[in-house]
Order: sequence, then structure tokens, then C-alpha cells
Amino acid sequence: MSLFNKIFGKRTIQSPIFIKDFTKDNPHLIALKELFKKVNEGEQKDNIERDMKLLKYGIDGENNVYFELKNSFLPILCLHDVRIQYGDYVAQLDFVVISNKFTCILETKKLSGNISIDHEGNFVRTMKNRYGKEYKEGIYSPVTQNARHVDIIKHVLSKELKINNMPILSLVVMANPKTIINKNKCPAEIERTIIKYDQIKVTLEKYQNDKANTYDLAEKDMNNIAELLNKFNTPIKMDLEAKYQLSSETFLRKDEAQLRLELTAYRLATSKAENIKAYIIYNNNEMEEMIVKYPKSVEELLEVKGFGKVKVEKYGQQILDIFNG
Repeated sequence: MSLFNKIFGKRTIQSPIFIKDFTKDNPHLIALKELFKKVNEGEQKDNIERDMKLLKYGIDGENNVYFELKNSFLPILCLHDVRIQYGDYVAQLDFVVISNKFTCILETKKLSGNISIDHEGNFVRTMKNRYGKEYKEGIYSPVTQNARHVDIIKHVLSKELKINNMPILSLVVMANPKTIINKNKCPAEIERTIIKYDQIKVTLEKYQNDKANTYDLAEKDMNNIAELLNKFNTPIKMDLEAKYQLSSETFLRKDEAQLRLELTAYRLATSKAENIKAYIIYNNNEMEEMIVKYPKSVEELLEVKGFGKVKVEKYGQQILDIFNG
């Protein structure tokens, strides 16, 4: 057995392993699709549709990055879509790559148009309007954004695992194959940070084989980093109704016949399951008042005659699911 194996144990990570895998079944996108189906035509529905397209566009970009990482044949651990909340700090990480030599935070950008970076590090995007005329706009620097994420991860690893010397690298990955990046005038430190997604493997290989970097982490510690980031992953559930300023009038309503059919079927099934009379759950007059008032929340259901706190606690969610479904 080699001295390396005696000290660190045999290396078992031979190719990329995703500790938190990529999936196209994005929960946010699924929620938007469900909301889109329930909302009346109008500005709010248009805004939801716009955000769905933008989110799908971004997911397609992340899929490009995922493919390159998955097929890199590098001895690395990877995590996708990790939101780290640690004290007052929050970092949304698209991808994290952990090797024995470094940890790398990948910020994925699938931007339309072409990108140029000036000598001060400002990002300018060139776009065309619907008439084919070019225009330019400044965009927030993804390099600055990702540098902040790197600082947070350094802080977390230092505090939680006492890891202080490991190189924590930043890469901004442009995931749109049609985007041209002009880095001729940008500072050298920014030029090294920005790559196209098809350069991921060669860039990570360069870091992995850098002889100047003598850092060498045991696999146990690589796994500890991955488990720690998973531990502090705190996805945020967005209040979409508040974001799009939706009210009860905004939502599509089922017709009365459909509601009457579903409410009757639920009442019958529940009464059989509980071996009680159907009218005890709600009688026909109470059902008709529900249909008229169309409750969308617990508070609104409590306003229906015959529905007190006890009944709402027992049957309320299933009834609301009928109105909100």
C-alpha cells in the first residue's frame, strides 16, 4: 500500500458524483405552470407566462452546464441549486464543484445578446430590438455577485469545518452557445473568471493539475463539505399570489355544475368513510352558499353559514382544494 493510501485511504471518487442532482422538474417552474392555468387572461397572466419563459431559458442553460460536468470524467463531487442561509448571509449557488484540490462555485448565465467587458470590469450587453436595430445596456456584474458567494462559502467552511486554506474558486459560466463574449479589454482577474460552458472541463482540469496548488483534501473531508452545504440548503418558497398581486377575482372559477358535482362526491365519500350522515358534513343549503361565496381561504370558508372552527379544521383543506384546484 502506498504512503498516500495509508494516510488518506484509497481514492474512490473517480468520476463526477452529484450529491444534489440537477433536474428539469424545477419546483418553481411547476408552481408557475399550475398558477398560470388558474389565472384569468390579463396582465398578471402575461407576467406569469413571461417569467415561465425566462425561468425555462435559465434551466436550459443550467442543463448545458450539468451535461459538461457530468461528462467531465473528473474526480469531483457536485451539487446543483443550493441556497445557503447561514446567520445573516444568503448565497444562491447554481453549481458547486468539490475536488481534493479546490472548491469551485459556478454561476450560470444564459444571457441573450453579446457581452463585452470594459477595462473597469463593467458588463455591457448588445441586443437587437424587433426591428433589427442594435442597442446596448449595462447589466449587473455576475463576477461581483459570485465573488460574494465565494466569500460566504469561505466563511461557512471556516466556522463549521475549520477549513481555512482550501482554494475557493469562482467561475461565471456563459451557457448560451450563441452568445459572443468580448474580453479583450477586461481586467485579467475577470478574464480568467468568465468562460463558455464548453470550456468547463478544460478549466477544471487546469485547476486540478496546477502544480503550484499543493492542497490535498481527503475524500472524507470532500464528503463533509458536500454534506455541510446540503445541511444548510434552505430553499425558499415564494408567495406567488403576493408577487403577482393576485386576488380572488383574478382566478378562473369552476362552473356551478362542476363544483356541485365535486362537492357532492367529496361529501358522499367522506360520509361513508366516517360512517355518518352526509348532511352532517354539510347540507345542501350550506353547499349552495359555498358555491355562491366561492371560498379560497380558511377565513373565507369560516364566513359560510354552518362552518365553524371545528368543521373547518376537519374538512376545510379538502373543500378548499376543490375550489382552488
